[in-house]
Amino acid sequence: MLEKFFLPKSIAVIGASNNPNKLGYDIFHNLKRYGGRVYPVNVKGGEVQGVKAYRSVREIPEKVDMCVVVVPKKFVKDAIRDSGESGCKAAVVITAGFRETGEEGRKEEEELVKLARSYGMRLIGPNCVGVMNLNVGLNATFIKKEPPEGDVALVSQSGALGGAIIYKSADEGIGLSKFVSVGNMADVDFADLIEYFADDSETKAISLYIEGVRDGRRFLDALKKGILKKPVIVLKAGRTSSGARAASSHTGSLAGSFKIYESAVKQSGGLMAKTIDEMLSMARAFKLPLPAGRNVAIITNAGGPAVLAADEVEERGLSLAKLSAETLSRLKEFLPPMAALKNPVDMIASATGEDYYKATKILLEDPNVDIIIAICVVPTFGGMSLTEHAEGVIKAYREMGMRKPVLAVFMSGEVSEPAEKLLGENGIPNYRRPEDAAAAAYALAKYSEHLKRLKDVVS
Repeated sequence: MLEKFFLPKSIAVIGASNNPNKLGYDIFHNLKRYGGRVYPVNVKGGEVQGVKAYRSVREIPEKVDMCVVVVPKKFVKDAIRDSGESGCKAAVVITAGFRETGEEGRKEEEELVKLARSYGMRLIGPNCVGVMNLNVGLNATFIKKEPPEGDVALVSQSGALGGAIIYKSADEGIGLSKFVSVGNMADVDFADLIEYFADDSETKAISLYIEGVRDGRRFLDALKKGILKKPVIVLKAGRTSSGARAASSHTGSLAGSFKIYESAVKQSGGLMAKTIDEMLSMARAFKLPLPAGRNVAIITNAGGPAVLAADEVEERGLSLAKLSAETLSRLKEFLPPMAALKNPVDMIASATGEDYYKATKILLEDPNVDIIIAICVVPTFGGMSLTEHAEGVIKAYREMGMRKPVLAVFMSGEVSEPAEKLLGENGIPNYRRPEDAAAAAYALAKYSEHLKRLKDVVS
């Protein structure tokens, strides 16, 4: 049933507007680029942004798959009724003023859901930003910027925070597959979306910003089943009593005990993140193969970032791999005498793209190494190109059959962007801080261990 939210053949925007200061303007403007049929609905009729407008969904000459409702609250129920009687099965209610406002709003929200269900309609929201399917160019939100197409599904209970993450992802080139702002979760909730994205071939990892859930048992059941197919990363707000109170007033959610959430999510195999950056860092890593263990090798052309990475690796319970005698001997053959051969392998600033290729390949061949973090402060001297170091890492990764995960930290800002783009195109995520790459390494190892435990229990 949720398919119609992400692959609708036709859409009605109820409250579409010609006024650039209204949300109905931005939503319809965004949807005009979508390949499906999009109908503006406005009580005044006429045209909206150059497209024939209908006074009601009932007037549209076909049954629409999805309606986006962005009218004043007093008209929302009528919009749902008209849509339901017209055969629409998916509604995204942007309008706020329901459960989050108190008891009266809660009752009105329950009536809205009851009405939608009487027509067999699923409902996202109310009090939400909308949905995106970047894989097909669908932007049913009022967010004016879109991230690139990717393989991470993002679900946010906060519309504003979800929008901020979208803008951040767009600015940093972080690819997403789908985005859902669930708002008050009157109907469609986290459990529904975990189940849907677990079977979505275009999604490799699911990331959730959660303030509270109403049906904890159903959420955990969906999480346990979803984890078998996809990693799920949870950023849980309300870790403190102050945060829990703020969450309750924000979307009308019961935030609950953070320790209980954390324990339950971890026991189910989910990954807990503390920050937005950490959540995205973990999720992006799952385009890579899962590691066999926790042993990390670090290569670098600058000592400082490698030290930071080593600290984070150890603090997260991972290990710096003990390199074999053969590996050390092979590295010594081409690296300068000043290079530090023990893990981290500091090839010093003069390291070339060929050095990165050789070192990465040798470390990938070492049976003691499960994960590689390749750090590079991209040089702007010595005639070196801006991409040769990335090309070296990519070449080694591909020659070794992409069997072990390689995480990159090319951290010179704009100077690194050509290399970052090249790495991403070849399936290697790049991080701008060594700590983020270490968090990603932890997520890969932790999820791999959980799947192994499940396999052992079954066998």
